[in-house]
Amino acid sequence: MNNTGADIAISTLGKLTDQELAAMRAASRDGNRPLYEISSTRYHAYLTAKDEITKALAAAVDERDAGNPFLPQRDELVTMDIHTCDLCGRWCSSPVYSIGLIYGGQAKTFTEVCADCMRRLKFQPVKTIPLDIYRLFEKWLDAQKETER
Repeated sequence: MNNTGADIAISTLGKLTDQELAAMRAASRDGNRPLYEISSTRYHAYLTAKDEITKALAAAVDERDAGNPFLPQRDELVTMDIHTCDLCGRWCSSPVYSIGLIYGGQAKTFTEVCADCMRRLKFQPVKTIPLDIYRLFEKWLDAQKETER
């Protein structure tokens, strides 16, 4: 897992929790009631904060995955090949997509793009039409141009 802000916060809260637990045990052993109560309060506050951050991260992952149409659907069979995304460079599992980016007169083709990049670039799933239907559409366009002349 990468060292994101949430990961750092969770590991720091884990360390603080361990320190407060040690302080609680020492205060209990020494009979220092005020120190025990203060340490106990902080210990439980740190545990609660750690749990809330973990819940928020889990909800964010569920929300992100639910809103991304490029990720596999529930019970959909996909291969577990590992690919390197051509855009972000991260390793990702299947599915990956082939896209063409065009800006001005320049075009670039990417053959392995992860679902997160597809969503980040705001791609929309498209429908593929059969070649016969496309040819009929081209004939219709040609006919429209002929009638305009």
